[in-house]
Parts: sequence; C-alpha cells; structure tokens
Amino acid sequence: MDVSWDRAQRAEVRDFVLWLRTSPNPARDRRRPDAPGPGSVNARTGKPYLRAGYAPATINHAVAVLAAFYGYHAESGLGPAVSPVPPQSRDGRRLNAHHDPLEPFRLHRRGTYRQKQPDRPPRAVPDEVLDDIFAGLGCHRDRALLHMFLASGARASELLGMTVADTRPGDGRIYVATKGLGGVKQACPASPEAFTRLALYLGELAGLGHRPGPGEPLWWTRRKPLRPLTYTALRALLGRINEKTGTNVTAHDLRHIVPA
Repeated sequence: MDVSWDRAQRAEVRDFVLWLRTSPNPARDRRRPDAPGPGSVNARTGKPYLRAGYAPATINHAVAVLAAFYGYHAESGLGPAVSPVPPQSRDGRRLNAHHDPLEPFRLHRRGTYRQKQPDRPPRAVPDEVLDDIFAGLGCHRDRALLHMFLASGARASELLGMTVADTRPGDGRIYVATKGLGGVKQACPASPEAFTRLALYLGELAGLGHRPGPGEPLWWTRRKPLRPLTYTALRALLGRINEKTGTNVTAHDLRHIVPA
C-alpha cells in the first residue's frame, strides 16, 4: 500500500531498506550475456565484479539521502516535525567526520538501518594491466586524464569538474574542488607526461574549432556537438577498455594505485 511521503513512519523506512537488501540491482541486468557472473573474481586484477544486488554503500547512501530530505523539510516546516529516518549515530552526528589522524577513531554503534561496510584496503593494479589499459587508449585526452588520475589521486568528479585555468604546468600541479572544502580548490600533483598529453589534447580540440577559455571546462567529448565530458561518459570509456583488456578497473581504482 502506498504511503504519502509526509506520513511515512520508521516502518516504511525499514521496509525500503529490506527491499534494497533483497532486490536485484537493475544496473546489473544490462550486462552482456557473456559477461562474468556477479561476484566472480577477475583473473587479471584479482578484483571481484559487483554482486547482483545493491551494495551496502549504496543502501547507506539511499538512507542518507532520505535523512537529508526529511531533515530539510523538518527545518523548513514543510514536512513532518520528526524524521522517520533514525539518526546516523546516538547524537545524530558523524563522530569521525573530522577525525584527527593522530588520534584513535572513536567507536560508536552503527545507526539503525545502516549497513555494515567492509573495510577493504586499496588493491594493487598489476603493471601489465596498466600498460594494457594505456595501450588501449585511442586519444591524447584519455591518456592525459588517466595520467592525472594516477598522479593526483583525485576523484573522478573532481577531475571532470576542472577548468582550463586549473592546470598549472609550470608548477607541476592541478587544482580541483575537493570534497568537504566547500568548493575551495586544492592543489594536486600531476606528472610531466600528463601535461604533455594535455597540451596535445588541447591541440586536438583547437583542430575541431574549439578553444575553451580559462573558466570553461577542461574535458570535452570528441564528437560534435562538443559537450563537457560527464561521469557517465568516463564509465563508458573504462568499460570499453576493460572489455578490450579483460579487466575490471574503475576510476576509483585509479585513485588508489599501489605499485604491484
């Protein structure tokens, strides 16, 4: 039975979480018939493929979105005075959100309906896999982008949000709006190879009749009409490379490369 959003109780939130825990993820249904099975391990990277259902992190994100939604409407007086979503912790705050790395983590009980997420260390990507990935790239844009992933450790959204003015070849740095700093841009290292490929990529863009100004996006599609490169397009790029090389490397993996 459908329940109006402003009449939802904890029982509805509980049922929603239970549904996510037991339902298949439709994004997995778009896999090719000959694709490896969900949860199987890739022989080249040693990394498991995504499982068929919703991951614990995905469920926790959905609960967090619901909590923010009801919190906003409670503060604005447009919805229930009490959120049906239980708080993250006993005092409703993320105790380790601004953790001092010199201090031990404070242990606390996981919030109601939040899922336990495994603490997985970064997995090394073998050198031969990286070599195959770079060999499969077909343009200077993709090579420059992957070199910046490896050198900077920045998130995909941070790199894709860069403008032309955020590149400083003379300093060997790029500037990205990192998570948690309110849009303030932070310097990250970039390799000489990344800047070399970047210069070649911007030359290709100029050949297509597009010369983005300092405040315009840095990364663009290669086909007209030219558009800023999106995260969906980046995932599609990595998907094509993985299919060609028989791997399952993601943009997140590129942030945490550990020498093999």
